[in-house]
Amino acid sequence: MTVFQCASQATHSLEGLECPESFTAFPEHTLLESGKLPIAEIAELALREGQCTNPIYRVHRWFARRLGSQFRAILTGLSLKPEEADRFWELYLGDLSLDGAVVLDPFVGGGTSLVEAGRCGARVIGYDIDPVATFITRFELETASYDPLSPEIATLCAKVSAQISPFHRTTVPDKGERVVLHHFWVECRTCKACGTTFEIHPHYQLAYSKEKGLQWVFCKSCHEVSEIPIARKEIRCGCGTRTRIAQGTLDQGKVRCPECGDVSGLGERGDAPTRPEWRLFAQEYLEETRTGVTRHFKTASKGDRIRYGRARNLLEDVEKTDGGFAPTRAIPADGRSDARPLIHGFTRYRDLFNDRQLLHLTLLGQAITRVEDPRSRRLLAIAFSEHLTTNCMYTAYAFGYRRISPMFSIHGYRHITRPVEINPWLDGIGRGTFPNVLGKIAKAVAFATAPTNLDPKGGRKPAMMYRQTVAKEVSTHPWRVLGGSSRASISTKTSESLEGIPDGSIDLILTDPPYFDNLSYSELSDFYLAWHQSLGMAEPPYDNPAIAAPIKENLALTDRGDQSIEVYRNSLHRIFCECHRVLKMNGIMVFTYHHKSPVAWAALGDALVRSGLKCATVLPLRGEGQGGLHSYDGTIKWDAVFVCRKGNQEPSASSDNAAVPRTSIKQAKQRASAYAEDLAKTPQIGFRDPDRLNLERAMIVASAVIAPTHPDFMPLSDALKTSSTGGR
Repeated sequence: MTVFQCASQATHSLEGLECPESFTAFPEHTLLESGKLPIAEIAELALREGQCTNPIYRVHRWFARRLGSQFRAILTGLSLKPEEADRFWELYLGDLSLDGAVVLDPFVGGGTSLVEAGRCGARVIGYDIDPVATFITRFELETASYDPLSPEIATLCAKVSAQISPFHRTTVPDKGERVVLHHFWVECRTCKACGTTFEIHPHYQLAYSKEKGLQWVFCKSCHEVSEIPIARKEIRCGCGTRTRIAQGTLDQGKVRCPECGDVSGLGERGDAPTRPEWRLFAQEYLEETRTGVTRHFKTASKGDRIRYGRARNLLEDVEKTDGGFAPTRAIPADGRSDARPLIHGFTRYRDLFNDRQLLHLTLLGQAITRVEDPRSRRLLAIAFSEHLTTNCMYTAYAFGYRRISPMFSIHGYRHITRPVEINPWLDGIGRGTFPNVLGKIAKAVAFATAPTNLDPKGGRKPAMMYRQTVAKEVSTHPWRVLGGSSRASISTKTSESLEGIPDGSIDLILTDPPYFDNLSYSELSDFYLAWHQSLGMAEPPYDNPAIAAPIKENLALTDRGDQSIEVYRNSLHRIFCECHRVLKMNGIMVFTYHHKSPVAWAALGDALVRSGLKCATVLPLRGEGQGGLHSYDGTIKWDAVFVCRKGNQEPSASSDNAAVPRTSIKQAKQRASAYAEDLAKTPQIGFRDPDRLNLERAMIVASAVIAPTHPDFMPLSDALKTSSTGGR
């Protein structure tokens, strides 16, 4: 099949479709294309947004969600002419209207692009191959139509809480029974050299407070907890054991047997590893006082282990009587880039939870499936899904903050040898408890009803109401959006064939494609999908509990072999060709991208240059807020924003290679350096050398054309290698 055939194979007509609003087109030359956006000021908002995100985006975790301020800035820049630059903040903070425009995102992901476009009155269409991404985005688009305070939800929570809460209590000597906030577990291992079974502790500290100058530590033998000055390096326990606090049995991925000194890798678990064995060794409990609630640590007792055993027995009874609820599907091994769960003996998703957590999730999940109101059931389902990351055995403890660090904090399966189990039914205290997740949803609903935008002058400013832009029910049929009967459509399928969208029907494509091999979204989201299947909330064909997320079909690479790179390039090319087909003649496509590898940029560039889309400009926008656990000094924080026009060009059928005029390479370097110099005047926004290099490569890609071998041209792959690495 030729490129021309690829681009035109699904030709459709707009005949019979009605578009009720009167959007005509974006300006012939937009402020965004001029590059005259207040980029530094937008970046400062991005940094603030990292600390106070739009509540809609806090409802459910996603792995690569772009900032709302980034997409809103893009939409504002598209709506203005270059000579209207002084109106940018007026429009950004005010009633930015795209009423009647149809916006498409072929890579929905976390849904930010469509939510921000929908806030401006646009009709939105989204595609994503991942069912969890579309599940989240549908909820985000419908947020304003949910009621987190419905009587049915309140009744369910009261019932399940009463069943589970007794298993999260402890008896404190001389004080009586108290509510537990956190249970501390530790993985145990049997030494292959001497046969000793020991605990894998990275250190013997539970928590610390710089403000109070205190730390809470425990004896490595009897686990007795002590409160001591933060400067102390060791403790001497009444049991006679001397414990050096920092010297655990785990150091930089190596496990040392405390008996014989034998060293093995943390992931060295044999050819057929089994699920880790955990031991409950400490707890953090709550003490009510006249002025509030205080938190204290204690050693886990025999009574605490008996209480856990009762939860395990009840789980067995429930599963025998009512049938199992927790997913039994295997964790997919084929096509993975992150094999850590399998390496450490987790073969099924239910293996990532202890029995008390499984009891809670089983009782809660079964109750959700019996909820009659479909909207209440969907709200509870998304709360349940988000709750999973703080109620499993892949949660660590942030020692200085005294709170849980959720699963996927680093966008991967980080193995935790000392996991922390939270009491899931506390309200107002405890990160990620179910009542607190419902509270996040309530804030999201309130925001959707009366949204605000971050003001560059400080604080927040009321924004336009959602009004008719609210999607009361997100359709699965794009033609309903194009015909005016729906405000939004989301489809769970690849964008390599946008078969439901006619030629020349889309005003704007706004998207954030997968960044080559940076992250395999489906590999991570399959964790959620397994539970969505148990809840009955997964759509066909993913409603079948035997079907995993499309890990192998996901556009992100699991390796950099020539074949994988070719698959990525060709798939992205087909999607770009489809984008070209569905865009109106004067339509615009804007996408963000960043990567450190020239190979990734070459694949993107080749796909783009053959699509018929012409890059009008490239500019930098801050893509992330404050640094997270996955960030370090060399991390790219700024996206390159590509602004492309359809114009009169058609996809290329040429066999010639993508190449860059040598003069354009020099110009790209100069332009990127000019941006870097200008943005360096505002140091707090953090435009650093990795960001300059990323922008430089983006500008080289934007200059590429299909050209025969000629001395005045350099192959794109070679041109990208000319970029200096600077301080990476």
